[in-house]
Amino acid sequence: MSSFDVLVVLPPMPPEQYEAALAEVMEPYNAQDGRYDAEDPNGVPWVEELRAGGALPQGVELTWAQVADAYNSAHGYELPHDKALYLDGNGRGFWQREWNPNGQWDRKLQGRLEGRYFLHRPEAAGDPRLWNSWFEGHPDRDPLLGLPWRCDGGPRGLLDLDALRDALGRRAGEDYDAWLPGRGDDPMKWPVRFAGGRAETVAEARASAVAGFALLRLDGTWTDYLDWPRDNPEGYQQYVDAYLDAIDPDAVVLAVNCHC
Repeated sequence: MSSFDVLVVLPPMPPEQYEAALAEVMEPYNAQDGRYDAEDPNGVPWVEELRAGGALPQGVELTWAQVADAYNSAHGYELPHDKALYLDGNGRGFWQREWNPNGQWDRKLQGRLEGRYFLHRPEAAGDPRLWNSWFEGHPDRDPLLGLPWRCDGGPRGLLDLDALRDALGRRAGEDYDAWLPGRGDDPMKWPVRFAGGRAETVAEARASAVAGFALLRLDGTWTDYLDWPRDNPEGYQQYVDAYLDAIDPDAVVLAVNCHC
């Protein structure tokens, strides 16, 4: 698998906090070498310890470049060094780190590769609490293209999961109908997802519409499709549906795409 969709559940919060909260709860599952520190070094406890010890100037706003120089000098690290503090292209400090045994993803998060993930309730149109990532996806592969009320997340109570199931079930039926003419009567020659016939194709599309591949729960724990028995592939989908139905309607659900 090169990429997968994750549903991340956050406590109720203002929309301007979504991005920071998303980065925080996903970080424990980042397998990539490279851990970022705070955006602003001023006030970070270990930076203030360097300042108090005389390695950094008092009473001025610090940059990460100043902090990196002081930190590396204080520890005798000359680049490259696996314990040194580095700067990224935006001038922000980060440490390299060893492989994370709990790692699930290794690339920057972005919106769904195919396009918007969710549909929201019509009455929520224009609500600032709805979230759309910066990533627009690929319109030619977007199963929700052309539908109104698309989004990448927001408070659970604003999302219309039944409408999403209906839309993807309808799309699966349309794909089946468009493919079938002229392809012969031998089901063995049909695409795997059509092998069970039209009704099963639609039912499977509806059942899998919401769950994605992984769920990061409100308590910060991770589960995904591979955690469930191979002979019960529907179990994960049913679990996610039940979990989302039971959470606080104000809890925030964001759909993101990860590379692994």
